[in-house]
Amino acid sequence: DPQAPFAAETPVQQTALGETTVSPRIRSVTRLHNSMPHQLIGIGLVTGLSNTGSSDRGTRQAIINFVRQHGLNLGIADVVGGTTALVSLTCTLPPFAKVGQALDVKVEVLSDAVSLRGGELLRAELHGVDGQTYVVAQGALIVAGYTVAGGNAQASKNPSGSAWLPNGGLCIREENTSYFSESGALELQVLNPSPFNAASIANGMRAALNGSQAVVPLVDSGLVRVELPETQRTAERAVEIINLVGDVRVTVENPTKVMIDQTSGTVLAGEGVLISPCVVGVSDLTIAVVEDTYVSQPNPLAQGTTERVGRTRIEATTSSNEPRPLGGGGTVSDLLQNLKTLGLTPPQLVSVFQALDQGGFLHATLEVR
Repeated sequence: DPQAPFAAETPVQQTALGETTVSPRIRSVTRLHNSMPHQLIGIGLVTGLSNTGSSDRGTRQAIINFVRQHGLNLGIADVVGGTTALVSLTCTLPPFAKVGQALDVKVEVLSDAVSLRGGELLRAELHGVDGQTYVVAQGALIVAGYTVAGGNAQASKNPSGSAWLPNGGLCIREENTSYFSESGALELQVLNPSPFNAASIANGMRAALNGSQAVVPLVDSGLVRVELPETQRTAERAVEIINLVGDVRVTVENPTKVMIDQTSGTVLAGEGVLISPCVVGVSDLTIAVVEDTYVSQPNPLAQGTTERVGRTRIEATTSSNEPRPLGGGGTVSDLLQNLKTLGLTPPQLVSVFQALDQGGFLHATLEVR
């Protein structure tokens, strides 16, 4: 059936209406439901810094704790900062990670250290949500930015208070991860849940597993399940099925969503976004309060004193655009062209989308961040 979602052979197609449809592989739009990555955190010490480290009491106390573990008894007054930094460590332990697997570790300063360039992380432990140690990290850091300073000047580029320890973390504890859920089924979670996407994925999986003993029920808009006979519930069979269905291309719907970032003025709109014809006019009111200070100088023959006198000046300016018609946007390019004709600034564009949503002219989900 050429209309079936799993019959798509090319990633991008055009429908008879001229709309774009995307057909990614199932492995790109799903993930194994019960295999989540484990977020790990820890605290460590970075040494070898060139006077860009920390000098606060917390860092010096951490140094004392470290040297006392190695049999050296020091007091807080014996420790001088500047070459060491107290840092936080973060790492993601992927599913099915094995003992000895190398992992990347993110390192960030926790105190007043200026830069981690040239530093080396001393052996530190990273713990999971259960308090167990899963990764041990140690090694030289890689810093993208730099910070240099002299007596009267300083230059810096990119944040140098954070660094990476590539392959510097070693897994020392494995998690009990399984391909199968508690009910004994393979469950694939839909990354962009919707009834259309879930049904399309389920149809594609049924076509790929046709003739086998696997049953593919559609649980809900976010989960598709593969049920197998008990004799086939092995890790080897699970990998075979995941690889088999992962290469199947399925059609997914274009999200009818408009995302707005108020800080940067970024607007993202999917091709399925429609706007009803309307008239848009935008006006700006800018009020500036300026504080001026001048010196009042008395006449040389007068008995007076020189005083500073403050004045407040308020300036108000207005600007407005003529109301212009905004036609319906059938595609992203049409929508962008219509909005360009209004000559809107990014903050105005955010306000227009909010007004279109409140007025019922925007036929999409508006997400403002």
